[in-house]
Amino acid sequence: MRDQAERLRTLVQRQRMVDRTLNLQNRVNKPQKQARLISVTSGKGGVGKTTLTVNLALAAQLAGLSTIIFDADLGLANVDIALGLLPRYNLLHVVKGEKALSEIVCHGPHGLRVIAGGSGLPELANLTQQQLEQLLMGLEELDASADLILLDTGAGLSHSVLSFLYASQEIIVITTPEPTSITDAYAVIKLLSQQGGQKLQVVVNRARGHDEAQFVYRKIVKTAQHFLGITPALAGWLPEDSLVTQSIIRQEPLVLSNMESRAARAIRQLAKELFVVNETKSQAPASGLHSFFIRLISSMKR
Repeated sequence: MRDQAERLRTLVQRQRMVDRTLNLQNRVNKPQKQARLISVTSGKGGVGKTTLTVNLALAAQLAGLSTIIFDADLGLANVDIALGLLPRYNLLHVVKGEKALSEIVCHGPHGLRVIAGGSGLPELANLTQQQLEQLLMGLEELDASADLILLDTGAGLSHSVLSFLYASQEIIVITTPEPTSITDAYAVIKLLSQQGGQKLQVVVNRARGHDEAQFVYRKIVKTAQHFLGITPALAGWLPEDSLVTQSIIRQEPLVLSNMESRAARAIRQLAKELFVVNETKSQAPASGLHSFFIRLISSMKR
């Protein structure tokens, strides 16, 4: 009986925390402007997810969109490495109250901004109300200053990755023509389809041509339609290009170091289709980091 009473008290306390978190939406002013937030993920590592995220972000920045990358790969964060940056602080310092959110933002090429995620996800569930309000107010300021936020998740289906994805409203799943990559990409789509209401798009990376990219996409869509009853959209595809590897080694993003290479041109076109053209179509709500973290923290406290 004592154990049952203790479990009941714990459940009641958790529900109260959830209610208080949700009530912040009424007590903390929402920013006048909310950035468009898109999570970029993959079923397995080694498919070029972070490299693509960095180059897409730079392409968007160069196209006139104020862009932020949130590095949410808590285990192997490497956006900073791809850009040749050396961040001293990350989200964990904010969660611990050691730094303000504005103090952990790194500035990259052409005004691109980067937030290092660190390993502070578990601590987010234990924030005091005051800490949570301070974090959300900092997120509001970032929302108001950005047009686009790309969230680079870890690869795979770990708890932390799924937590970020479940809180996202718009997701890009990266795959390559390799059979294991296709299978793992479908596994991600299958889990996300159980959430419902999310906009899912597929990007085929390292394809040898349009026909191969279409073949990969059709394999995923055929399975998704048959077993899940959904049709994720094809955002686009990128060609295999040896210059990508060279740019990674030099820590110089391809859209800056080899602007006229096949892959760089394809990345700029993909960024145009994803961010610039669709900005006028209002295909997805601009929820921003503020609303994203409200959903993330609320789900963690359930």
